[in-house]
Amino acid sequence: MSVRVKICGVTRLEDARAAWDAGADALGLNFYPRSPRYVETAKAAELARTRPGLGAVVGVFVNESPDIIRAKVRECGLTAVQLHGDEPPEACMGFGVPVIKALRVRGPEDVAKARSYVGSGDVATLLLDGAAPGYGGGGVTFDWSLVAQLVDVGVPVLVAGGLTPGNVAEAVRATRPYGVDVASGVEASPGIKDVEAVRSFIRAAKAVNLWERQT
Repeated sequence: MSVRVKICGVTRLEDARAAWDAGADALGLNFYPRSPRYVETAKAAELARTRPGLGAVVGVFVNESPDIIRAKVRECGLTAVQLHGDEPPEACMGFGVPVIKALRVRGPEDVAKARSYVGSGDVATLLLDGAAPGYGGGGVTFDWSLVAQLVDVGVPVLVAGGLTPGNVAEAVRATRPYGVDVASGVEASPGIKDVEAVRSFIRAAKAVNLWERQT
């Protein structure tokens, strides 16, 4: 069994197609207007149409209006939404698709906070990110040992923050997550993917057998 891989912050058709061809399980489309990876609705819909049958297209939102999120889900064909801001547990519902709740991790208190989202609304997955300035995409890691505190949480956990082709295998071995998420770690510049880095990242992540016992 191998980890699932989400390539986030995709803005170009050629990058979307390259990611799917390399074995990505999901793409992330950023709807946060202040992000250098922001995509307009029409472009997002075009990117979403590249999705293969078993792929997922995740819309990333930061403190956005629920009505706008629901509109983007419909207009762009999103299969999940990722709430990457300061949304409370009670806001994580009503979008018609599963919710990934992202939390920036500085220490154990943030992992405890992550637990408060389990069983709330439509939260189907937790994403743990590094505590970069702003709301993600800053390439900052966190203490991977903290992920062990969520082993019994009851929902899948994605690990993000500062992952690259060079360290993703180590991260997977250390955390045994459901999936990993990368944006800046496979870019030539913000929003522009380095296709070879995408391929190397996916290859390295999926080379780790999650069923192997750790030594």
